[in-house]
Amino acid sequence: MNTEINTQVTSDAFKLGQSSLQVAGGKLPFVVIPEGGNTKSFTDLLARPLQLKQVLRLHTAKDFIAYVNRFADPNSVIFVDVLAGKIQAVLDYHETGVNAETNANAIQRHCEHNAHFNVEKTPEFIKICEKSGEAMSQENFALFLEDVMPYINQPAAAELYEIVSTLSAKSSVDFKSGIRTDNGQVSLTYNEKIDASAGREGSLSIPEQIVFGIQVHRGGSHYALPARFRYRIKEGVLRLWYDLDQLEKAIERSMEDTIDYIKNGKLNLSDDAADGTVETLPGVHPFVTVLEGSLVR
Repeated sequence: MNTEINTQVTSDAFKLGQSSLQVAGGKLPFVVIPEGGNTKSFTDLLARPLQLKQVLRLHTAKDFIAYVNRFADPNSVIFVDVLAGKIQAVLDYHETGVNAETNANAIQRHCEHNAHFNVEKTPEFIKICEKSGEAMSQENFALFLEDVMPYINQPAAAELYEIVSTLSAKSSVDFKSGIRTDNGQVSLTYNEKIDASAGREGSLSIPEQIVFGIQVHRGGSHYALPARFRYRIKEGVLRLWYDLDQLEKAIERSMEDTIDYIKNGKLNLSDDAADGTVETLPGVHPFVTVLEGSLVR
């Protein structure tokens, strides 16, 4: 009885192997193992793999474009997830047209040849985003402003330096109140402590808005990123912070520039040219489809 079963299993395995061989075009070496009726293929003996399977990650838009242009065909598709900053090229995407075997309006392909490009945010942009909404002491706020001063367009550097110096110097004061003046600034009044007693009064003016001029994504353009100044006075202690305004819009605009570069190329000032020569960086082939979305598996 067992002999009959083993014979039948071996026969079925042989038929399966023959069928697989035909599907593979007679190019895949294999053997049928009688015990258990299994088959063993030897794909490593092929001069070339039967199907291309390759997934890689590129670190710059320039290299992503170069790779896509090397392997793309008219059916290749690039998917863009704008807010996540993720771009994926599926180079062997399905073909359009009527499939004669299934009568479907697509000729399926494996979708196994993929190139990924994550558009990285700059360290300074991440730092400014992380600090948004965090209430800080006047000393810590002064240190933060000093640290990010190169990335602030408004107020002017001289005015900003004065604010930082005042916040650093006036550490032993009791803040009383804050009023918004006609010119859009916030005037904070304080009473300076001298010899453990109340001393002279003073005021500190801080702009209502801070505007960062910053590169959102690595290799991208600089954008104006406005932030609303906030403060709170409790029992004479001042807490300062800012809230970024229209953050998603800045990310979208920066990503749109990257997508436009991938689609159409761009003009770029060459880093190696001392005379300011402008080089033309190509985009992907015009026949490559670019869609906003992501591939779900």
